[in-house]
Parts: sequence; C-alpha cells; structure tokens
Amino acid sequence: MTSPRKGLFYRVGRIKAVHSLVRILGIYRAFNLFLRYFPILRRLPRHDTVIRIHSVAGLALEEEIFKKDAYHGVTQGGAIRTFADLGCNVGWFPCYLLETTGERGLAGLLIDGDPAMVAQARWHLEKNGLARCHALWGVVGCAGEAGEAGEAGEADFFVNPANTQSSARAFGENHPIPVKGRVQQIKAPALSLAKAWTSQFGDAAIDLLKIDIEGMELEFLKSEIAFIQSAAKRIVCEWHNWHVTFEELDGYLKTHGFQLQRIIEEDEKSGVAVYDNAGLRG
Repeated sequence: MTSPRKGLFYRVGRIKAVHSLVRILGIYRAFNLFLRYFPILRRLPRHDTVIRIHSVAGLALEEEIFKKDAYHGVTQGGAIRTFADLGCNVGWFPCYLLETTGERGLAGLLIDGDPAMVAQARWHLEKNGLARCHALWGVVGCAGEAGEAGEAGEADFFVNPANTQSSARAFGENHPIPVKGRVQQIKAPALSLAKAWTSQFGDAAIDLLKIDIEGMELEFLKSEIAFIQSAAKRIVCEWHNWHVTFEELDGYLKTHGFQLQRIIEEDEKSGVAVYDNAGLRG
C-alpha cells in the first residue's frame, strides 16, 4: 500500500488509543475551544495564500494538504481553471489549487453539510480574492426528504466533533476512529451537483472534481453519473473501506468511462485515487 508524505499529526491521528485518551481527558474539546477564539493564521509561500486554523483537526489537515502535499500531481496533465469540491470542509482545496497553479481566476463550487464549515470556506474564498468560487451548504448523494412546491428536500447530516469526519452517514460500530464527543444530527439541504453547477457556470466543464464525503462517494456517483460523465474531466476521489472498497469504486468508475491514473494515498482504512474521463480528455 502507498503511504506518501505522512506527517506527525496524520500518523498520531490514525492511532485509535490516542483518540480514546483525548476523549477521556477532554483535551480535544479544550484545545478546540482555544483555537476557536485564537485561530492560527498562515501565509503560504508561493502565492501569498492565507489559511486559518481554528480546530485541532485543522492542524492535521494543514500538515497533510500543504506540508506533505497530499494532492501531489492532481493538477498535472491539463490546465485547472474550474473545479468542484464536495465535502469542502473549511475550504482549503481551492487554496491548494491557488498555491499550486497561481490561478486567481479559478471558478469553482464548494459544498459541505456542516454550515459552520461553509462559513469557514467562504472566509477563505474572500480572504484570497477567489471571487468566482462559491460555497454552498448542503449534502450531495442523498435523495432527501420530499419537499413542497419544488423544493429540493432535506437530508440528515452528522456533525462530528472532528469536523473532517462529518458525514451524511451515521456513525456505526464499524467506524474505525472513536468519536471525541457528541455527534450532532442536523438537517441539511439535499443538493444536486448538476443543478448547482449549471446555475452558476452553465455548460462549462469541471476540470477537477474532488469527492471527499466520508463514505457517500459511491452513492453520489451513482446518483449523478450522467452529469459527471458529460462534465468532469478529472476526478480525485477518496474512499473509506468501512463503507466502500477501492475495488467497488474503481469498478464503477471504469464501467462509466473513467481511467485510473494513480493512487496518491492508501492505507488500511482509506485512500485517494485520481481518474481521467476518457471521453473528455482522450
């Protein structure tokens, strides 16, 4: 299995006993509270991009994305001017794209089921002058409950104290990382990527579609595959073995015309793979 560029926070964060200990001692909640009022600001070196760290999970995420370059190579092989980021969390993926490409004219759509994360994402977009990027609150891959008068409906969303693990899936016994506190169940708008994208960008192609929705990846792909085939040139997709295996994800995407380029990260719990749309990039 590949395990490139793993930093200290990432490695410690994969130890189950550590999660249990910090939960018992209340360390996680205390440190999160401190960072909420005294966030850490970083200015990245290549293009003066600003990021804000306001949680313990953010420390590990910063290390993974920016210091260890977890998305190494996803921008190679073609210009990235448009993107969609599903499960955007605090909105650092467009910051990564900005640092990597220097393209301040990036046009993109960010979606997350946690409204607090959407607020953080909007802060990062505004702070870095990414005026053509839009952060939306909602959940993809869920049919949602029936709405009235043409409304899209709602879906359950489970906000984890570690915001990088929040999901539209409930946390069952097979979840490999102990929850450090109380999970909050909320209702979020059920969104269609196809509708949200075309309302903002018309028939423009999506140069890069990032999917990291904590176990809902395959459900999302199945629900919107026709649009994805017609619009997405490249997919970078995470999988989580306790919900869906790489073999399931890989088989489905290959069946629908996507070619595996590489696996950029993999361990016993999850991984990230890059696919190109043979119909649009061929």
